[in-house]
Amino acid sequence: MRYSANLNIIVKAVEKATAHMPRDFIELENLQTNPVSANKFANACYNRVKQVLADDFLKFRPDYNLIFSDGQKLIQNKNAEYSYVIFPIDGMNNLIRSNPDFTVAVALHHHGENGVTEAISVAISKVVGGENFYCEKGFGAYVNNRRIRVSKRVASDTTLVATEEQNVIFEKNISQRAYGCRTLEVAYVASARLEKAIFKNQNYDLLKPFLLLVREAGGKISEEEKLITASA
Repeated sequence: MRYSANLNIIVKAVEKATAHMPRDFIELENLQTNPVSANKFANACYNRVKQVLADDFLKFRPDYNLIFSDGQKLIQNKNAEYSYVIFPIDGMNNLIRSNPDFTVAVALHHHGENGVTEAISVAISKVVGGENFYCEKGFGAYVNNRRIRVSKRVASDTTLVATEEQNVIFEKNISQRAYGCRTLEVAYVASARLEKAIFKNQNYDLLKPFLLLVREAGGKISEEEKLITASA
């Protein structure tokens, strides 16, 4: 897939921000006997990734606004047509514990004149494992330049579902997973590693743009009062 200018900036910024994270992850493995040191080191890693992403986006797209998952916003232009939604590290608790299920994720929002906001580009990097998931609206979904599609497993197969909601009642042949990283679950639904992911409708505005990856992989999104479901 050929990148557009917007997606190219996102992908390059994520690559730059995550360049040292595999080394940091190994260091965290060595710090597990000291939780205080592990927390401090992981937070330093988070802040470094966040700063690199912010610097790159402000350099190449100075008129775009930046919205971070921790609540911080860098508003460059109140009437900006575009904004980045940024998870410097999604799955922070996993990283602290030297669990590889964490990502660095960025989505680009377009704010239309009619008040409609939509995601147009998404990149999700699973740093440990070197998998980079990305898409652009209307051009399909990819991982490391390979096209991905949602699962086509027949109903008689065991269905893998990721959920953070404990009160969901499943039918038989359902196997439940919990990754502790929403954007990773989105990427896994898009790449047929999960048949479904169910999210609580909390902080959904931050997660919503990343669901473009599932749509571009041929999946469906359903929204209810309390739950959001991404599925094949």
